[in-house]
Amino acid sequence: MATAATPATTTHCDAYSEVSCTSTNPAISLDALQMASDTREQLTPLLKLGKNWRFPVHITIVTPNDPLSVKVRRESVSVIASNGKLKIEAFAPSSSPDLHAFIQREYVVALLWEKFFAPGQTFDTHTRIDVVPVWLIEGAREWLNEDPEHNREAVVRRASMAKRAPTVEEIAGWHELSEDSIMRLWQGAFSYYLFDGLIRSGAQRQALQDWLAAVAKPNAPSIQTLLPSEAAWQQELASSSARSRDIVYSWDETVAELAAAETIAIPGAKAADTRLCTIDTVSTFPRSQQTISAVQQKILNLTALELRAHPSWRPIIATYRFGLTSFTGGKNPDDATKLIAEAQRRRTAEMAAHQKLLDYANWFEVTKDYASGNSSFSGYFTTAREIEQAEADPDHPNPIRADLLQVESKL
Repeated sequence: MATAATPATTTHCDAYSEVSCTSTNPAISLDALQMASDTREQLTPLLKLGKNWRFPVHITIVTPNDPLSVKVRRESVSVIASNGKLKIEAFAPSSSPDLHAFIQREYVVALLWEKFFAPGQTFDTHTRIDVVPVWLIEGAREWLNEDPEHNREAVVRRASMAKRAPTVEEIAGWHELSEDSIMRLWQGAFSYYLFDGLIRSGAQRQALQDWLAAVAKPNAPSIQTLLPSEAAWQQELASSSARSRDIVYSWDETVAELAAAETIAIPGAKAADTRLCTIDTVSTFPRSQQTISAVQQKILNLTALELRAHPSWRPIIATYRFGLTSFTGGKNPDDATKLIAEAQRRRTAEMAAHQKLLDYANWFEVTKDYASGNSSFSGYFTTAREIEQAEADPDHPNPIRADLLQVESKL
């Protein structure tokens, strides 16, 4: 007897009901919907997005046991104009190696539409939907993702050395992504560096935000006013490798960068009225417009830091970011306080755990037998025992012995 096919179910995103996913695997759907929340949260301070998700996105992820699997063998997207509104319908097999990028790309497109199409605009089958430049979509999407293998750097470096790097004009003229995966990697790398160059400094980022705020209005300025000259672009490519090598910070570098990013300056009516707080204490400040604007900028800074942080620190920075986002939302102030307190707790625990490793690493160096290059835990045990005997309190082991198993498991 044939086994009945597992029925597919549709789930809506808790934060944004306009985003939904259909699949026979609930876990896959939840991951896709969480990606929608994360994508909007990370891009909101950069693109100055509103609170509501305007353009519906429905993702269908087809698993091998789904009856649709005989029809859906590759990614596909269609845009539906109905009742004056636009909706993205995307299909993808769950086995696709580009599944994450494919889904995230459709979310980025929907979010950029919020800037390119004015509120209240109606749509029909004659509406141009290709108004968002390909490089802007791919650049923003790549910016959301870390590149631990330095693939982007490798693509740009080799193309520059071979004198085959595309010009700014060529990149601006891309109208679609290639179906070839290698070519998509090429387009993504150069789109990233062009986009990153437009948001790196405060003045450049503000210029992009001003342009996005005006792009849906009549007589909007051309995107060409933002793009670098060809000479500046070539200089950007020449320096990209050096910057990319530092894109993932070490543990100590992450600590230093987080410490540097802690302070939040809240402007007043006069320069002398500027108040300072930290990400740990900002939730105690009144939610004035000046405070919210300063916190939104700090969320953007933390997002950039999270992408480059040491893996141990990323969940901690993300928790800080969630807390600050909750503070700006203002729906439940207690949530912001709890999330920031949780980030503080995790931060303290991470610092303590790292110190344990350092203690043992130092012990190893001091007690190492240079003839064999080895050390052991035996000296650790011996010292712990001697300290306990000296304290004459064997019922209360000293911290060295208490931490030993934790240190050993981490090593």
